[in-house]
Amino acid sequence: MILRPYQQAAIDALWHYWKYRGKAPLICAPTGSGKSLLIAEICRKVLTDHPGTRIIQVTDSKELIEQNCKEFLKYCPEASTGIYSAGLGKKQRHADVTFAGIQSVYKHVYDFDPAIDLVIIDECHMIPKESDTRYGEFLKAVRIANPSAAFVGLTATPYRLDSGLLHHGEGALFDGIAYDININTLIKEGYLVPVISKGGIKNIDLSQVKTTAGEYNLGDLACAADDPALVEAACEEIKRYGADRRSWLIFAAGVDHAYHIQSLIPGSEVVIGEMNQKARDKIIKQFRDGKIKCLINVNVLTKGFNAPCVDLIALMTATKSTSKYVQMVGRGTRTCQGKENCLLLDYGFNVQEHGPIDAVNPKTKGTGTAPMKQCPSCQALLYASARECNQCGYAYPEQETLPNHGTQAFDGAVLTDQIEPFWVTVRAVEYSRHIKEGKPDSVKVSYITNGGERYNMWLAIEHGGFAAQQAFKWLNKIGSDATSVSEALEEALSGRWPMPRRIQCKQDGKFCRVVNEDYSRVKQVCLNYE
Repeated sequence: MILRPYQQAAIDALWHYWKYRGKAPLICAPTGSGKSLLIAEICRKVLTDHPGTRIIQVTDSKELIEQNCKEFLKYCPEASTGIYSAGLGKKQRHADVTFAGIQSVYKHVYDFDPAIDLVIIDECHMIPKESDTRYGEFLKAVRIANPSAAFVGLTATPYRLDSGLLHHGEGALFDGIAYDININTLIKEGYLVPVISKGGIKNIDLSQVKTTAGEYNLGDLACAADDPALVEAACEEIKRYGADRRSWLIFAAGVDHAYHIQSLIPGSEVVIGEMNQKARDKIIKQFRDGKIKCLINVNVLTKGFNAPCVDLIALMTATKSTSKYVQMVGRGTRTCQGKENCLLLDYGFNVQEHGPIDAVNPKTKGTGTAPMKQCPSCQALLYASARECNQCGYAYPEQETLPNHGTQAFDGAVLTDQIEPFWVTVRAVEYSRHIKEGKPDSVKVSYITNGGERYNMWLAIEHGGFAAQQAFKWLNKIGSDATSVSEALEEALSGRWPMPRRIQCKQDGKFCRVVNEDYSRVKQVCLNYE
């Protein structure tokens, strides 16, 4: 099994986490990063290191059950493997590795003998917060049957609509993040394609759409999205921008809305949840094979759907779920021969609501979402309530507010790489040891500007994986030989590290990230301490 570098780094980080930090970590892996291969390697390595281990991989999608099982058997054809899923007509429970549907297995944990040692949960953001759900009953039973059982969850989006981050808060099922695969890194290394956006004519008027259980009311949203003028204008725009594109995927707000769109786009097809499974599968296969150019869906293709040739996504719906937003846009990031990027046409203010897909701003319990807007001068992402840009000083007019409805579709940055960086002059630099419970120490580098602002970065030298790789890359750039936090601080304190004249920064969600340094006319004014 040959893994990509970031996949190997994720596996190494997982083993490190299990050994030193906890028993229930998350691996954050964007759509297209190869979660099936990661799951296969986790199973293979566990069985190699600890023969006889009982592993169960759980998800809520029969498509993912088949996909993950097939990927594992590709690399481990002789492994003892079973499937436990009523939807697939199999209930095999004596294999070393079982690929299961939560709907089928949640009441039958005690039928597995010997007990389950490792639970791998794919698309784990689908786990509800409440303990009396299928996942809650299943995980409780696993822990009762085997108190020493280990867990790992995989997801592109480690947060829920109702309660924020999966590893935060009382009753959290996971205790930390073992590895986070950055989507921009995958794009830069050619494993994914970038998402770009273009402006449009109209947007959904959300002013009269109520919120139900944290999400837009489906009836209200479908009614607002199905405005005849909006649908006609949006479809004309999709046809115009999509003329030279290969494969269009449209997310509609309701069934009637989907068929209204279909009536305006010749040759398009619709898939909905109520459709006969065979008919739906046939249409999806034709879409994947390129026989259908435009596929319209209603809450069907937001996860576990792999069609690499999709190069245009139209969000003719809106969502308050950051996870759903990222999943929808992620359908267009896979690579395909001849595909340079994916065009996003957003008619529901989703990007403004949640931020760029690589720096989203998920809701935390009790706070609601913190919607974003872009500075019209420098494109920095700001909170909606900001009256002045903290990067370029642009002052918003008194009447300026974040639009909840209107006539202009989003045409700004969909990735943080598309947000313009800015330079600031450095007056001094401060080094310190950063200590965080449950994690190895790191070096905190604080650049201080003439105005007293601080821009921080962290060198995670001892964390392993991608974080350590980035730290050593930076150390090599400045000529450092340090291999540990203590050695790095000793070098810094002795004045061996140069101080840049200025640094280049970029807004990254609600934080600002240092992306480059200018060492011309280097001076040394440092405030160093352990």
